[in-house]
Amino acid sequence: MQTKNITSVFTHEMLFGDGIGDHDEKHEDFDDLLYDYFKIIDHPLRTSKYAYMPAKSVEFGKTDQPMINHIRNGIQALIELNKTLIHSGSSSYLPASQLREVIALFSIHDFHKIIGKEWREQFDLTEDEVMSFARAIQADKFAPTLKPSDFHSIAIATHSTQGFHGDLSPIFLKYKNWLLLADIFASLEKPAVTEGMKKHIGFIDKRKTFYYHIFSESIGLVSNLVHAAVSEWARQYDLLPLLFFEKGVIYLGDVNAGFTLNDVGQIEEIYQELIKKIHSSHESLSRPEKLQKYIQVQGSKGLFSVEESFFFYSGIHTVSKAFLAAAVMVDEKNKSGSIEIDTSAPYLTLNKSDIEMQFPPAREILIPAHSIQDIAVNGNKIPVSDVRITCNNEERKAKKFTLIPESVFINGTAVPGKITITGIGLMPSMVGYRCHILDDFSVDIGWDESIIPLARAISGIRKDVIAELIKSGSLPSDDPLIETCRMFQTNDDLTLKMVSYAGEYKGQDHHSVGGFWNYSYAIARDILDREINGVLFSQIASIQEKISYLNTLVDEYLSTVSSENLEKFESSILYPYKEKFLVWLSENLNIHGSMLYGSFENKTNKFKAYCEGTGICRLTNDTPYDKERKTTSMDVSMLKYSFSNRVPIGSSEPSLYVSVPVQIELGLRSIGHGIRKGSDKIYFRLIPDYHFSNTTADIFSQFANYFDGDSGTRILDLAHEFIGDDFPSEDSMVSLLIAESGRKNLCQFAGLGFSYQNSTFDFVFNKKRNGDGEYWFFGSYLALILASVTGCRVVAGENPICMTSGDEFSEFVVLEAPHVAVKRIFSDRIKLSDLKKTLITASLIISMGYEIRMDDTAFVRFLQTFRNHPFPGSTLLKQIRRVYEQDKKKGGMGGFVNAARGWRKVDGEIVKSEYPGFIDQAIKLDKYGENSMAVASIHELAQLGLNVAVPSKYEPYKVEKLFRESVKAILGKKGSQYPREDYVDAVSGRLFKMIKRAGKEQFSSIPGLDDFSLVVTFAEYFVDLIFYQIASGDPGKLKRAANDLADGFYSATLQMREE
Repeated sequence: MQTKNITSVFTHEMLFGDGIGDHDEKHEDFDDLLYDYFKIIDHPLRTSKYAYMPAKSVEFGKTDQPMINHIRNGIQALIELNKTLIHSGSSSYLPASQLREVIALFSIHDFHKIIGKEWREQFDLTEDEVMSFARAIQADKFAPTLKPSDFHSIAIATHSTQGFHGDLSPIFLKYKNWLLLADIFASLEKPAVTEGMKKHIGFIDKRKTFYYHIFSESIGLVSNLVHAAVSEWARQYDLLPLLFFEKGVIYLGDVNAGFTLNDVGQIEEIYQELIKKIHSSHESLSRPEKLQKYIQVQGSKGLFSVEESFFFYSGIHTVSKAFLAAAVMVDEKNKSGSIEIDTSAPYLTLNKSDIEMQFPPAREILIPAHSIQDIAVNGNKIPVSDVRITCNNEERKAKKFTLIPESVFINGTAVPGKITITGIGLMPSMVGYRCHILDDFSVDIGWDESIIPLARAISGIRKDVIAELIKSGSLPSDDPLIETCRMFQTNDDLTLKMVSYAGEYKGQDHHSVGGFWNYSYAIARDILDREINGVLFSQIASIQEKISYLNTLVDEYLSTVSSENLEKFESSILYPYKEKFLVWLSENLNIHGSMLYGSFENKTNKFKAYCEGTGICRLTNDTPYDKERKTTSMDVSMLKYSFSNRVPIGSSEPSLYVSVPVQIELGLRSIGHGIRKGSDKIYFRLIPDYHFSNTTADIFSQFANYFDGDSGTRILDLAHEFIGDDFPSEDSMVSLLIAESGRKNLCQFAGLGFSYQNSTFDFVFNKKRNGDGEYWFFGSYLALILASVTGCRVVAGENPICMTSGDEFSEFVVLEAPHVAVKRIFSDRIKLSDLKKTLITASLIISMGYEIRMDDTAFVRFLQTFRNHPFPGSTLLKQIRRVYEQDKKKGGMGGFVNAARGWRKVDGEIVKSEYPGFIDQAIKLDKYGENSMAVASIHELAQLGLNVAVPSKYEPYKVEKLFRESVKAILGKKGSQYPREDYVDAVSGRLFKMIKRAGKEQFSSIPGLDDFSLVVTFAEYFVDLIFYQIASGDPGKLKRAANDLADGFYSATLQMREE
């Protein structure tokens, strides 16, 4: 876990730390400006009430964008444009001092939108009004050289059809093109080049203009790598990336750069750049020492193996080296074996199993003392010495000979009885390998435990690399033994012996049978006994030195294979990865309005595959390259079948099949987050609102990497932050979202450790799933918090590949097919204007729910309460009261009173709580429910009730007494409908008798006893608003609603009594 205390997405460490460098070198003067902006202007802005006011909104036909994102977008675009101009050799860039002034001016350019005036009146601003806002966000402190007239000019003159355009400050006029260009960038929802952009950049530098690319398929890590690959390829046109969007990039370049697609060779060039980016995107793919953890052991075949996809991820050189890194780094020291011998029985077992051999069976087994840990004879340990076991054999299975002991010699002396020998490297296979290799090649492979993984690695390379190179015709010889010996520079005499033996016994070679390849042990022994710089390889202490030597062997061998032959290998083992990616690129890549769609084609017609309901990717609507059913990667196990809406009517359920890009995407994600079971999870897609620059993408990538599976998320504390009087700041939310304590691994970044993540960011919600309702509730809640913290638009759904791209919705958050109970609270599309209310509502449910029961499974019931009760907060409040009443550990009724009022006990003293009491929480949740009219009526009734009689203490039967008695009075009028006055008389009369009878035992004061008109007023309101309006004058309906209405009356009375 990264242990830094993070309180913001943007920090100085992230700006100037190790994460910068994926794209371009730093310009510290200008990056200092960005840091100063976040420190001086952005901090007061993001903690102010203006931060999440809409700069663009759904209500006005735009895509939701909060004010803070609009300002950040423009400022990051200004800084990146200036840096890009420098990189491109332009002399039209701004010095840091002038860019500082432009940033300060832009930070207040939309002040007119937040003052609450009508559109035409918004620009009628005084200098004092503008400066009050500039001082509030410290724009004047950021650029102290600016005058009030400069800030006033930017506030009233940025819109061409509105505002005032005369008598503007010279400074504003000087920077006008920069400011207007920044405003265009800040509002740009997708990669495009507008006339305004071309006009303003022309005024800044007439030799420069903008270009763009769009890649229409956004699936996650791979599409981010596509953007990085195209950006790298664009450098040959002297284009520099400026801004990264979900589906593309905007570039700056010379006017006549000629950035278009017109040759299929360009697609192949981009593919090669993509391969380079994938190979270097993660240390687990680029460093053999890291990749080795994905090397698998096939013990039944005595070799290492790797999934074919890793040849695509890392390339043949790195994968081959990973085999050998695994051989050196795998710890075999604790893998001891035990031989048990009884010559009287007789039996000879190794690890409780009979020792079996291929022909010819061994006549004796020699075990040197240095390979033995201990020896026991008849249960008594004796000193360790050399052991010799003479054997006979029986053919108990076809061509399998079981060894039978005849005698055991320890230190040259025959020893009878039951003997147990324990040591490292004592494995059944080693008995046979050692005997046969010694007999056939005069090589004693010994009992050294380090030979086992090295032999497995050599055998794995022979099978997965050399044999495949031979199949593709890429090697001068077609003999895998010769080529393996050549790769590992095996002793010439040993090579000749093994090759001669293999040729003589071809078809009857017991060194190569049943998938085993025992030649690898002889080759491994040759390496272990090899002298490297005066030291035996087996005696080299440094793991890295061993790896370095083995890497040299791989490099020297593969350097003899031509690039053309390596391509043959890739085409063979990676079919159809390259072919499919070329199709994918050609179908989705748009370079500045030009495409080469159809230049590469699938072999299967997409429409036909869809109609047949087979062979089509359910996540991308794509098809496999051809009809071959090549075994899909195990990474596809992340998926579950959830695409029945795409199956044609009458078709049977198709087997899940995904396209090659999705296979690669899921494989990369399994490296990023390491979560093997991907079904029944919620996935978050964070989409920039509307773009990142090189620098901010790097910073955000570093921030995302803090979600590493070890960080904690404090859900309840987050909820408490949202229910306070003020909307929580980004600082407080981040510190609770990524905390050292809290629920571990609740939210994990799918691209952990990956470079080139510059547009979208995918996360996995990894909480235990107790039920769909509670799981979706907490997942949706976290999605909204991520949106609030990061300023990104968020899509949450159960498909690992996001099914809703950013250009398909305008709201701030989208929930793909949420559980119905959750949809009632959140809806499935949350607008920016509703984000705050939705977060507060969910936070109130969490705060009150956890007070009732610290168990996520209980939230199904709490969600039902919110859905089914008109006063959900009040209903939960009474449940909280019962919990306190029944659980004395919580403080009993005294504890409830304190918690309800917003007080708590600290070191024996009662102090004010940091968050509102449960009475205020209940009232707020009632108001956020769907029956605001009933809430308002009950609150008015509660106020009138306190005028009649003030209940003592907190017992519901006392607090609700007036309401319950009024209901009884109405229900007591049986028969047909009565006039209003009769109901009023019945209520007022019953209430007067009740308060007179109850007296001081239930009420602390009873003004109604002295003034009967107060009782009548309460009765009139009850009849008019509760009976007639809410219950529609129906006594039966009033009876059914009485308990819920009484809950609301209880909370309202308590709150008003406190006030």
